[in-house]
Amino acid sequence: MKHLLKADFYRLFKNKLALISLIIAAVLPLLTALLFLGLREMLVAMDPSSKDSVAFVMNARMLISSSFSFTNNFGIVLPVFAAIIIMGDVNSGTIRNKVILGYRRRQIFASHYLVTLAYCLSLIAIYAAMTALWSVVILGAGPISAEHAVSLVYFYILGLLSFAVVSAVATCLALLTLNNAGSILLTLVFCMGFGLLAQLIGAFDYSRFEHVVNFLPNFVVNAFASKEISLTMFLEALGGSLIFGGAFYVLGTIGFAKRDLK
Repeated sequence: MKHLLKADFYRLFKNKLALISLIIAAVLPLLTALLFLGLREMLVAMDPSSKDSVAFVMNARMLISSSFSFTNNFGIVLPVFAAIIIMGDVNSGTIRNKVILGYRRRQIFASHYLVTLAYCLSLIAIYAAMTALWSVVILGAGPISAEHAVSLVYFYILGLLSFAVVSAVATCLALLTLNNAGSILLTLVFCMGFGLLAQLIGAFDYSRFEHVVNFLPNFVVNAFASKEISLTMFLEALGGSLIFGGAFYVLGTIGFAKRDLK
């Protein structure tokens, strides 16, 4: 297993897409914050009386809350990049060679998942950190209460965990389909589907089903844009991430074990 991980990490570091995605994660937050500021200034210039209302809506918190979204900015492209990187191992025939060399398929799957997990968490952490930095510097930070500080910690933990689910989804679908277009499309559909479902539910009164929908990946993370995350919400969302991530990991492990490698 150790040799598999070393080989897979080596291929990741040599992959140009890994460098490209790192640059995007570092630069995109600055461009987004500047664009956000420009849009805010334009709206105020069009209607000076709306300055306070625009600043209330278009602030650093709103931009920070989008850091882990599955439906915009870096959250859309990262699952696609992850699927492409995994499929690079498939296309080169490396996976088949690993099986011939005697590695168990569950070890191969586990190695790919751990490398994908490290890739996704590292990049989304950089993106989220840079988004927070430039949002505060360019848009300004308002007063932070103790409740908001705790909620912010919950937000970042759950945001990272939501991309642990993305890693499991990308690895599962890539190694089940063994198809470039299919794995990329399905990964994108699943991740955006989770994100759109979270947004759709959030647009309605979901109080009757709150303790159910909190388990959906990315739902509580999206909710941070308009409300503080309580301990109960955090624990329910934590359970949801573990359930969904574990389910895709188990499904991928079982499915890949039965997959025909040509």
